[in-house]
Amino acid sequence: MLAGLLKRLGSKTSVEAAKSAVPGAVVNAVLGTLSGGPVAGLAYGAGDFLMNYPVVAGARKFFPGTPGGKATIVTKEGNVINKQLDYAPSRVEGGLNLAASLASMPVVDYVTQGALLPTAQIEPPNISQERQVIQQNSQRQAINNLMQPQTVAPGTQFQTQGIEQTLYYPGITLPTEVLAQLQQQQQRMV
Repeated sequence: MLAGLLKRLGSKTSVEAAKSAVPGAVVNAVLGTLSGGPVAGLAYGAGDFLMNYPVVAGARKFFPGTPGGKATIVTKEGNVINKQLDYAPSRVEGGLNLAASLASMPVVDYVTQGALLPTAQIEPPNISQERQVIQQNSQRQAINNLMQPQTVAPGTQFQTQGIEQTLYYPGITLPTEVLAQLQQQQQRMV
């Protein structure tokens, strides 16, 4: 198979198809290097070339473009200029070339089973919520000039310190035995 590919690369059409496949391979190699490192860049570039080359060669066979040749140009002064024209690919070839370049990255990812893709660390939401509560508590401690952070109910920002002081506010109804115990403790402190 490799010998057949090398033999085919020797023909003029094959060499021109390979030249047309190289720019897309270079772009994919650069994008792969930027997103996943040099090994990924090499894999994406090679994958693009290996997918693009047969597509471009087939398109040139079935939908040939305007062939290059020599043009003779006569100027106003009567000078004759022979100019070499470049090959102009057909629209079908250009479209297939672009499509093969775009399709090559997902194909390389499928073949390598995503081993070239960078892995992102996903942080569980409960850890980030705990970190947020810790940050908010430290901010509250700094703003209020507290010696120690205030305690909050688990999973909330509800402050639990100071609740016992609300028992002495008017309008709160407590059982009579609790009120009696509180009054006895208050009298002992005085």
